[in-house]
Amino acid sequence: MDKGATRIFASMIHEFAQSIGKERFFLVGEITGGRRRAFETLEETGLDAALGVDEIPDKLEYLVKGYRNPRDYFSLFRNSLLVQKESHIWFRDKVVTMFDDHDQVRKGQNKARFCADKDATKVVLNALALNALTLGIPCIYYGTEQGFDGHGDSDHYLRESMFGGEFGAFATKGVHFFNEDNYIYQEISQILKIRSTKKALSRGRQYLRPISGDGVNFGLPQIIGNEIRSVVPWSRILSDQEIVAAINTDYDQPREAWVTIDNELHNEGDFLTCIYSTDKQQVGQTVKVAARNGKAVKITVPAAGFVIYE
Repeated sequence: MDKGATRIFASMIHEFAQSIGKERFFLVGEITGGRRRAFETLEETGLDAALGVDEIPDKLEYLVKGYRNPRDYFSLFRNSLLVQKESHIWFRDKVVTMFDDHDQVRKGQNKARFCADKDATKVVLNALALNALTLGIPCIYYGTEQGFDGHGDSDHYLRESMFGGEFGAFATKGVHFFNEDNYIYQEISQILKIRSTKKALSRGRQYLRPISGDGVNFGLPQIIGNEIRSVVPWSRILSDQEIVAAINTDYDQPREAWVTIDNELHNEGDFLTCIYSTDKQQVGQTVKVAARNGKAVKITVPAAGFVIYE
């Protein structure tokens, strides 16, 4: 659509919504051409947010799979030069984030859902958790929560039927796709319930956290060689509350690391409590705050797993 036509459309829809009592009717635009064009289009048309189908899905998917530097994903939402401000601007409510989508322009002719890769079902929950508990407006493309694995040379492989049988996902026909007993479905449901009750996870500032193996030398987790197999932790901070979440990009081994936390919000000797883990035995366990790199806690993240501490 032409920007002028989009502006008229957005204005009329918002005006009508207000006339029936919907003051914050949210319009999301699918805007191609990169982040700068998306931002400019939002500013010029009155759309509320952009569907993040440019570089966000690539960085999210392949960080979880162990082939992108974490800072490449986390820096997407930071205080942005696009608005000529160096601080206090976070793209919390301007971009809808996802990793599976209906086109996957980024993959050219080799279309494939997240779960099409070998062993990707081991870490798809990590991708959903990372998407849900980082900045942006999280969106689950239908079927990801059931492990859809469509792949092929056309986007119709990404648009599977939800009804199973001969009309099911191309690589998984005959599967019931409204299965509420599915492990992925159950776990992301639990994570989203935590998100709804912990406001810091939806409204807080966000920080990728430095880690250390020895408790002395700290640095951001990053690719070594051609991949990263590590704890990748981040904090969400709202006022005086900090919640720490972490994924493990190692598919096969649990990983342990010292994780930096906010120096001012915690005292040495305090404890953080695990409120979610893919290893249910960890839930309720505590870790002690130590005076390392300011303040830090030592956590263990299960193989291909995910944890939340508060």
